[in-house]
Amino acid sequence: MTEAWIGFAGGILGAVIAAVVAVRQSRMDKHLALLTRELDREERAEEVLTRYREPLAAAAFDLQSRLFNILQLDFLGKFGDGDRSRSAFTTTLFRLAQYFGWTEILRRDIQFLSFPADADTRKVADLQARIARCFLTDEYGPELMVWSDEQRAVGERMIVEEHGKVICMGYARFRDECEKTFAPWLERLQAELPAAAADGQRLRAAQHLLCELVEALGAVGVRYTPEQLTRAEARDGGR
Repeated sequence: MTEAWIGFAGGILGAVIAAVVAVRQSRMDKHLALLTRELDREERAEEVLTRYREPLAAAAFDLQSRLFNILQLDFLGKFGDGDRSRSAFTTTLFRLAQYFGWTEILRRDIQFLSFPADADTRKVADLQARIARCFLTDEYGPELMVWSDEQRAVGERMIVEEHGKVICMGYARFRDECEKTFAPWLERLQAELPAAAADGQRLRAAQHLLCELVEALGAVGVRYTPEQLTRAEARDGGR
């Protein structure tokens, strides 16, 4: 009898141990599956950022360069009222739209992915968010304030497909489609740009952040020299 009870208890104990082991194994399998999916998302996010690193850096560099010229060299005021003056405004707005375009392309590809824990990659995401806020905030007044939905809308309009690849349209196409596609946005921002340039605060903050973004994307020393990323200086009085 005692031996029977011992055998019965041993059987129950073995079953309990097996059940506990199975539960733990199941939990470990689920945790491993979640970890694997997370690592896969992070790897895909890094691949997306790598794919668009160079065009995003180029768009950020072009925009910061133009903002520097506006703030330090009176780029918008030196051409009078002729065709050159109109081109100065149009090319400036193109560079802004081009940056929004590449930002939107990256956002679309990466929105459902997790950014890797890599500090440099997270810095890129943080800088993009800060640049977006720099344009949407009313902290610098209403001039050249572009809300997040407007930034995305302009970015969407800039996206084209060529040879099976999604890219931003070039300046020639942008200029041709100004009246049809970008007219309301262009008219407002062209009217506001001189005042924003005169005040300088929004453009300067954006220019500094864009320089940081180019640096974070690893383009300095590879595509651009440090001297090409000169920060615009504040005017007298701290503005």
